[in-house]
Amino acid sequence: MELSKKSRDFLDDLVVYLMSSGKSEDEVKEVVEELKDHLEEAERAGKGVDEVVGQSPKAYMQHLGSEMAFDVKGFVKIIATLIPNVFAYIIISNFIQGEMTFSTVQLIGFPLVAILFLLAVSQAFRNMSVRTKAGKLKNGVTYMALAAMPMTLFLGLMVLDIFVETPTIVFGPTGQLVLFGLAVVTLLVFSVWMKTWINVIIPILLFGPQFALAQTSLPLEQQLIFSMLILFVGMGIFLFVWWKKNQNEQV
Repeated sequence: MELSKKSRDFLDDLVVYLMSSGKSEDEVKEVVEELKDHLEEAERAGKGVDEVVGQSPKAYMQHLGSEMAFDVKGFVKIIATLIPNVFAYIIISNFIQGEMTFSTVQLIGFPLVAILFLLAVSQAFRNMSVRTKAGKLKNGVTYMALAAMPMTLFLGLMVLDIFVETPTIVFGPTGQLVLFGLAVVTLLVFSVWMKTWINVIIPILLFGPQFALAQTSLPLEQQLIFSMLILFVGMGIFLFVWWKKNQNEQV
C-alpha cells in the first residue's frame, strides 16, 4: 500500500528537520523507515499521521529532535569539507584576476562567513519543515534571503577589509600556480568523495566564461553580463537535468 500524500510530506519534512538539526544521517534513516512502517499499518486501519505520532506533526518533530543526540562528528565533517571548498573558489577567482593577496581579515572572515551561512541554512530549513502550507510566502522570502546572504556577508567583509588594516600575504607567480593547482585538486577530491560533479560544474560555469571573456577585447561591463548569462543558463540546464534524473530514479 502506498502512503498518502500527507504521510509522505510528513516523512520528507521530518528528514529535513532532523538533518538540519544536526542529527546522524544513519539514525535519521532508521527512524524514518520505522515510522514509515507504522504509518503504512495505520493507514490500512484508516488512521492518519496525528493518530500515529499522538500529537501534531510539528510537536512530534520538535520532540524527536530534542531526544536524538547531535552528530558532532558529522558537523565537523561538514565544516572540514566547507572551508577548503570556500578557499578553493576564492583562490581560483583571484588567480583569474591575476593577483593572490590575502589579508588577515579575509583569512579569518572567509571561514566565518561560510560557517554563519551554513548555520543560517540549517535554521531556515528547520523552520520551513515545520510550517504549514500557509507558510509558502514565508518560505519564498526565506529562500530569497538565503540567496542574498552570502553575497551580503562577503561584501561586508570586503568593506571591513578596506577600513581595517591587517597584515597581508602576497603570493608571487610560483605561489599562485601552486595554490591554483591545490584549489583544483581540492574541488576534484571532494567531488569524488561526495559522489557529485556539482563541485566541478559550478566553478566551470562560474570561472570558465570569466576567464575566456577576459581574453577578448570586450568591455568589462559586457564581459560581466555575458558571464552572468552563461552562469544562469548553465545552472538552469544542470538543475533541470539533475531534477529529471531524480524523477526517473523515483519511478
